Amino acid sequence: MATAYPAIKATMGSTPYYLTTMTARSLIDTARPARETDSWASASIEERMQREADLNRVKKAIVPYLAQHPDRFFGAIIVLVDDHCVEFESLPDMIKQLASARLPNAYRSEGERMGFLTIERGERIVLDGQHRWYALRDVIQSADELGDHQGKVGDDDVTVIIIENEDPRKTRRIFNKVNRHAKPTGRADNIVTSEDDGYAWVTRHLLDRDAPLAARELIDGGATIQQELVNWKSNTLSKGMRHLTTISALYESVRSILGFEGMKDLDRIVTPSDQELNEAYDKVVPWWEDFLKNVDAFRDALDDLETVKTIRFDDKDPRTLLLRPVGQVAFVRGIVKAMDVSRDAKHKKPRLSLDEALRRANQVDWRATSDSYWRDTIIRADGRMVARNEAYNLAANLLAYLIGAEYMTEEMKTNVWRDWNDARGRDTETDWSTAPQSEREERPEEIPEDLPNPIA
Repeated sequence: MATAYPAIKATMGSTPYYLTTMTARSLIDTARPARETDSWASASIEERMQREADLNRVKKAIVPYLAQHPDRFFGAIIVLVDDHCVEFESLPDMIKQLASARLPNAYRSEGERMGFLTIERGERIVLDGQHRWYALRDVIQSADELGDHQGKVGDDDVTVIIIENEDPRKTRRIFNKVNRHAKPTGRADNIVTSEDDGYAWVTRHLLDRDAPLAARELIDGGATIQQELVNWKSNTLSKGMRHLTTISALYESVRSILGFEGMKDLDRIVTPSDQELNEAYDKVVPWWEDFLKNVDAFRDALDDLETVKTIRFDDKDPRTLLLRPVGQVAFVRGIVKAMDVSRDAKHKKPRLSLDEALRRANQVDWRATSDSYWRDTIIRADGRMVARNEAYNLAANLLAYLIGAEYMTEEMKTNVWRDWNDARGRDTETDWSTAPQSEREERPEEIPEDLPNPIA
C-alpha cells in the first residue's frame, strides 16, 4: 500500500532527496537496517562490517535515553528506497488540480519544493541511523518496563531523509562518506555540553565567575586579559599554554572527590535533580579551594601563570607532573585513596585529613625523569605520558603509600610493591633472597626494588 508524507524536495550535488517526517512506529514498520534485508547476504565484506550494529550500545545507552528522557531528540535518519518508487507532487501542482487558484508570487518558487511524497512498495533500507532504528524498535515493541516515556515513543515524529537507489555505486559511496566522516564528539565537548552527566555539570560550574577555577586577570604585553585556568577546548596542554589543567582532568577529579564523599552514579540517562547537583558542587568546591591554596605547585602557578609554561615541560623540576593533566588525575586519586584507607573501623571517618595529605604530597618528588619513581606508572622512560586508567590507579596507589603508609595493611603495601615492580619490568615471582649470586649478577635489572620511603 502506498503511503504519502508531507515533504520538501532538495538536491545536493547530483543527488536529489526528500526531507519528511513519520512517526517512529511507521518508520520501524516500513524500513529495515541493511543487515535485515535480502541484499545483506550479497554485500561486500567491507559493507557488511560497516553495517554491523552494536546492539549492546543500543540496549545500554540509546534505549534508556528514549524510554526515560522527556527531552529525547536525535537527528535525521537516512532511508534508501528503490529507484522510481517515489512520486513527488508539489504544492502548486496540487492547487492546480484542485482549482484554478494560484499561489502568491512570493510563495510560488519555494512552493515548488514543498508538497507530498508518495512511496510505493519496495525495499526501504536504513542507510544511516541503524542504531537509532534498533533502539526505537526495542522501546516500541518491548513488553518490559523500560521507562516512564516508553508508551509515547511510538508517536514521536522522526525526521527522515529519503534517497532513491538510482545507482548502487553512487549509493555505496554516499553510505561510505556518511559513516567514514561522521566525527563523534570529543570528551571535552561532551563535558561542556552534557546536561545529564552530573559530574560534567559540577565540572563546568567550577569554572564560573567566583568559582575556584574561574579565569584570572593577567597582564600580557601591557594589556589586562582574562586567562582561563582550565583548557576546555581539548584534553591536552601544549607548550606556550598558561592553563593550570584541562576540563577532562578536572572532570576526573570531580568523579574521584564525589566518590569519596559518597555521591556516585551521577552520570545518568536523566539529569540528576537540582538538589543533587548543588549538593555535589558544594562538596567539591572545598577540595579545589584547598588544592589551590595548599598544593605548592598550584599556588605558585597562580602567583605567576607565566611560569607554568616552563615548569610543565621541565622533567627535572620537582613540580612538573603536578602541572600535567595525567599527573593531576593520579594526584587527586592518590589523595582520595590515602584518605579512604585511613578511615577508622568504627565511625568510617578518615584519620588522615585533607590538609595533612596535601602537606605530605608537597614533599613528594614529582619529577618526570627516567630515574623517577613515577617511571612506568604515568610516564615512560622516554618521557611520554601514560593516560590509561590502570596507570592512573597504579600511580594513585603509590602516592597513597607515600603519604599514608601508616594506615595501610601489610597486604596493601605488598600489593603496591608488586604492582609497581611488575610495571617496571621487575621479576616479583622469583625468590631473589635464595637465588644464586651468579643469577643475581646476570639479571640485575629484574631484581625488584624497594618502594621509596614514605613521607611522615
